[in-house]
Amino acid sequence: KEGIMALVKKVYLKGNLKVGFEVSADGAVIHTEGAAAPTEEKLILGVVEIVPASIKKWISISDEVLDMDSGAFLRYVYDELTYQIAKKAADTLIAKIEACGTASTTGSVAVPVVTAASIGLGTVASAMANLSDEAANPVIMMNKSTWGAFKAAQAAGNFGYDPFEGLPVVFNDTISAFSAATTGVTYAIVGDLGLGAQANFPNGQEIEIKFDDKTKMEYDLIRILGREYVGHAVVAPKAFCKICH
Repeated sequence: KEGIMALVKKVYLKGNLKVGFEVSADGAVIHTEGAAAPTEEKLILGVVEIVPASIKKWISISDEVLDMDSGAFLRYVYDELTYQIAKKAADTLIAKIEACGTASTTGSVAVPVVTAASIGLGTVASAMANLSDEAANPVIMMNKSTWGAFKAAQAAGNFGYDPFEGLPVVFNDTISAFSAATTGVTYAIVGDLGLGAQANFPNGQEIEIKFDDKTKMEYDLIRILGREYVGHAVVAPKAFCKICH
């Protein structure tokens, strides 16, 4: 149900995962029969390593609560643990996108930057112009406060024009709100999560729920812990573009 992680490409491989990407390459050419051989391609590859880690969330509830519960509260607890774990995965991915430089190296991919110190109707379009040809399904990631600032600019200009270019908007509150962003701080990200990000779930995508009624049984407390073992990374150059103040 978490909007960002739902769109990320997923694999289920044991151990650390190395994902190759193209740092630079020459384009293909048309070769006429009998003509001199075309120049050999100069290809430079990079590698991003995805290292899984445990994301955990737990809560203690009392025996009395469980004794009186028809099952609805327990389902709520499971849903809450699951959502918080998925949200932490999404927040961590956002931080990794924000940390990328504007030029690819052999160990990290390029994420271009558009600087816009004021909200404009063409801001998202400028970010889209920096994406690679392969970024076919872009979305916009932003704080809800920033969404409101874009819509206010649209209303103030009396335009029917959509400042989001028809793209889906996915909300994440760890991205700075436009009103709070200072120089160089990202307040929106445009990009293709299916192309540009990859998550590896070595033990499967299901979140494991553990139930401990022994550790604090003298206090009549039961511990419920949710755990997800996952690694993710930004894996494709120019699949994302940051919009910064």
